[in-house]
Amino acid sequence: MAPDAAPPPAGGPFGLDGPETARLAELCAEAAAPLGVDGARLVAEIGRGRPLGEALGLPAGLAEALYARAHTWFAAGRHDRAEALFRAVCALDGRSADAWIGYGVCLRLRGAGREAGLAVATAVALRPDWALARVHAAGLAAATGEWDLAARHLAAFAACDGPDTPSDLRREAAQLGRAMAQRQGQAR
Repeated sequence: MAPDAAPPPAGGPFGLDGPETARLAELCAEAAAPLGVDGARLVAEIGRGRPLGEALGLPAGLAEALYARAHTWFAAGRHDRAEALFRAVCALDGRSADAWIGYGVCLRLRGAGREAGLAVATAVALRPDWALARVHAAGLAAATGEWDLAARHLAAFAACDGPDTPSDLRREAAQLGRAMAQRQGQAR
């Protein structure tokens, strides 16, 4: 570890303790040194709960600018370009439910359903009362045959459906609900 670096916090980042945290800080310090980044400090900042972008000292607003560009690419039908930017935003600031949804939708469109499910699940965990995240989660669960999970997400959608919920999102939820009911009727 660099002599002037603060020791890693107790309990360490990434669920590591003691020697593992020290070794992670050492490896980060070695890997980041050629880039002019204090890797040990980076590990310590992440261990304190700071997002990667902040821990790296990146300019405030960078994640928002990348998100805006990703959204533009997505709207233009360039999901491949949008996916890379949404992924970058998720890495720099994992607290952005909007970025996780964007990333998840891009992954689903690419056919990476399992990864899309993880991204959307992250958005749901960050914003459990967000109708958009619940509809996407229900759709992904239904696509993988997880009907009980899909039903729970639709119920959560119904609970958070409010006056600001877009009508197309309500239509999507209703369509999914009808498909699930039809499937249930066929299963009997």
